[in-house]
Amino acid sequence: MNSYEKIKRYQLYNRSRKLRAVRYQAETATILFKVIPFLLHCNYPDLPGFVAHPKCPYGIQRFSPDKILDPDLFNRYFPDSTARNHKTASPYSNSPCIHSLKTIGSIGTIAQSAKSDCDYWVSVRRQETGEEGLQLLQEKCRLIEQWAMDQGVEAYFFLMDIDQTRRNDFESAVEEESAGSALKLLLKDELFRSHILVAGKMLLWWLIPAGLTEEQYQDYVEDLIHKRHLNIDNFVDLGYIADIPKSEIFGACLWQMNKALDSPFKSLIKFAYLELLMQHDRKQIPLFSNKIQALVTFPETLSEEERTLPPSAVDPYLLLAREIVNFYRRDIPAATGSEAAYIPEKKESRDEENLIRECLFLKAIEGMKTIKNDQHLKITLQLMKRWNLLPVNYKSLATLHTWQFKKQQETGKRVHAFLLATYTRLRDQQSAFQDNVDNTITQRDLSILGKKLFSFYENKPGKISYLHSLSRYDIGQQEITFHFSKQRGGNMYAVYQGRLGWEDIRKEKAILIHQEKDIVQLTVWLVINGIVQKKTQLHMVEHPFLVTLDDIQKLTDKLLATFPLISFSRISADEMLSNEKIIKALAVVNLDKEPVRGSKDLRSDIITQNNYGEYFVQRCSTLVQLKNTMRMLLTKYYVSRWNNNLDFFIPPQPEQHYIQNLLEKG
Repeated sequence: MNSYEKIKRYQLYNRSRKLRAVRYQAETATILFKVIPFLLHCNYPDLPGFVAHPKCPYGIQRFSPDKILDPDLFNRYFPDSTARNHKTASPYSNSPCIHSLKTIGSIGTIAQSAKSDCDYWVSVRRQETGEEGLQLLQEKCRLIEQWAMDQGVEAYFFLMDIDQTRRNDFESAVEEESAGSALKLLLKDELFRSHILVAGKMLLWWLIPAGLTEEQYQDYVEDLIHKRHLNIDNFVDLGYIADIPKSEIFGACLWQMNKALDSPFKSLIKFAYLELLMQHDRKQIPLFSNKIQALVTFPETLSEEERTLPPSAVDPYLLLAREIVNFYRRDIPAATGSEAAYIPEKKESRDEENLIRECLFLKAIEGMKTIKNDQHLKITLQLMKRWNLLPVNYKSLATLHTWQFKKQQETGKRVHAFLLATYTRLRDQQSAFQDNVDNTITQRDLSILGKKLFSFYENKPGKISYLHSLSRYDIGQQEITFHFSKQRGGNMYAVYQGRLGWEDIRKEKAILIHQEKDIVQLTVWLVINGIVQKKTQLHMVEHPFLVTLDDIQKLTDKLLATFPLISFSRISADEMLSNEKIIKALAVVNLDKEPVRGSKDLRSDIITQNNYGEYFVQRCSTLVQLKNTMRMLLTKYYVSRWNNNLDFFIPPQPEQHYIQNLLEKG
């Protein structure tokens, strides 16, 4: 098969990936594949993404803006713009700086869901843009991200230098959400096996066969150019991946653990992929991107059965999931020596195999408002059934949001247990051969990722713990009921799923979510774990205490406004490397409504959030203690009412104004 035929097969594959995204979310696909490339291609004052600086680079090479965004579409999104007025000078660049614009991730695969964001890999040359130009282009991308978010589309741009990418050097090029040294070749592997070419140049990689050395790769490229009349200017050369050192796996494992803290079921398949790679008894490991490449542009290297799969049917996410399920389904042959592969027990293998199917299904239906008569769901079910990836309990999984909390939590614990167990196995295998290879993850990135894991999993005095849930974003309850009781060891505050009465709780028909001896700690726990959200309706069983349902409702409203749900994966590297500091605080004062006048007692609870994503509750018994704590927050962390990072909550009570006056006095 010559290069021309390979390019045709690739174009068919790339077009089919785009069509899948269009079939699922047509409006989103229009923005991702047409509007956003157009905005990157021009720089005009009345269009989103405009940067006034004259040195701002912009434009995509080999992009036809008027063809991609026709007049009707342009007027639909930008009805007031004069960018295409016949009297207006061209808003397009004479020297476009973006060589290639690609998505990386689940877009256009079975794993795309209603909640999928879109990561763009923007290939540029730093030597062409300069440092100032790169920063200006980053600002342009940030403005386009904001516009897309206003349209309900979550998109992120990663400016990647072509020469750095070719050298597998991502430490300075990758944005701060990432940890470049922990990924390296695995990051490039994900790009190669999952990308959609949105605009610009095709990757030269698609025309280079697998199994070459670096020197052979260079010779093959030269041969393509000189002997086969290939115009290299039509391609972007991001280098080659011959294989991957095992020493990189542990860093990637840590990174996936970091990504898994927010929504672990999304990371499970990537995490399992790391273990699949580690099964090999060699120090250098073949990558799944080679398989996708062979299916698309080198079918002659495959078996006769695999060769029959047309490019339009290649789904990298689905095929990877099948590969992983097959890995856990069978016993792995034992290797010899210190690098002996982990051999799963048969029962554990079945559990892990089923869990992977379940998480793939959950990822595919994530954010789906309804499962009835949904065309995307029907296609997903057909594909998963055809590839033996449909979980047995898929009908039940499709109604996950209606499950009892206990059952939801059991599934979340299974996912976290899988991640931690796999992490332990990979760590043990890493240590078995680390003396023989260089560790590719830097100490800096090791510190960043390690701190995030400790922030999530570690228990500390006064710290509010994180729940091991499937996703803190999707665990929000429609209705919950508070129940307070007096016990020998003191008061007990509990919250149950649904709207309940005293008889339901007395007859133990209620589903307990959580209980604490302190109502403030319970409420904070509910909020930071995403169980109570703005949509949640609160109820309360009658009790003898002075705290009312209205008090709890107002407290949760204040907590939700003060402490929005944290995304661990997006806590910046600078924050994780800096000293621990309190960044925000809320004082809950006299929630029990005890008399204050003439008393030295004044109970308050200080809720603090630090820069590592941890929450703490500190009890103060007197006004003096409260003011001393406020003074410490101001002098040590610059947290105060004047800096707008300290707030107060005093529930309605007869002495409310009196308490406010006490707090305002020096």
